[in-house]
Amino acid sequence: MAQYDEIVKHLMHRYADAFAMLSFGTPDVQVLETLDTEQQTVKVHRNDMTFKVLWHNEVVLLHIEVQTEDSRDKPMPLRMLAYASELLLRHELPVYSVVIYLSPNAGQTDPSGYSYGNDVFGLQYKYQVIRLADLEGESFLEAASVGLLPFTPLMKPPEGMDAETWLEKCVEKTVAAPVDSQTRGTLLFAMTTLSSLVHDLTFLQRLISEEMMREFPFIEHLKQQGARENSINNIQSVLTTRFPQSDVQGIEHALESIQDLEYLSTLLLTAIDTPSVEVFLQELNGSET
Repeated sequence: MAQYDEIVKHLMHRYADAFAMLSFGTPDVQVLETLDTEQQTVKVHRNDMTFKVLWHNEVVLLHIEVQTEDSRDKPMPLRMLAYASELLLRHELPVYSVVIYLSPNAGQTDPSGYSYGNDVFGLQYKYQVIRLADLEGESFLEAASVGLLPFTPLMKPPEGMDAETWLEKCVEKTVAAPVDSQTRGTLLFAMTTLSSLVHDLTFLQRLISEEMMREFPFIEHLKQQGARENSINNIQSVLTTRFPQSDVQGIEHALESIQDLEYLSTLLLTAIDTPSVEVFLQELNGSET
């Protein structure tokens, strides 16, 4: 999921209204605000996207998780329940949750909820499951919003149309979208990244040239983000290897707030030389004040 995560979140943030309409199945929804996705559970975790929206004249929260495949660590219903519970506790607003599955084989057994007990004791929790492979892609090609165009190659093509013809149609529609060149580059790069889940990249690269994506500043952002994540992982790996009996999870949150790659490189050298995790954390906290 890592190679898709940043571009999906970028699209959801930029085209929040389109994803809200997809989630609720109606244009009668308005995104008011994008909320911080960090949730302070037993371990700090970021859900994919949470929006404050106006739906049926009521302010509610829309929480969207995007999955390339089925959840492995924990069953998806339990994960969704945990996210929704934390959001409800923090904001005291109704929470409507959605899981969007990208890969065609993912989400087929997702029960879209979790329940136990009876009328006296128990719990019943429901969320929406959207499998892109089940959606009629042509309707999204004709929709007014361009934000979902990168996802159309993962959707169902018109009956009788083969995969290559469908992919070509998706690219043509995106190239012709009424947007500026940088936005078009963003959409095409996102389409290339997401299409690799189900389509032949060789054919796709013939359809989308590098020239089409040249004016695309988000590529540099992704490179920076990848380098940043590698630096953070390297710091944690060094500390875990040197101090296997120590808990380094507490450091993760502090590192996640650092954007400066040069500073992260310095912290890696500090991690190699530090006498203990506690000393490293003290130096880290001291440098932030």
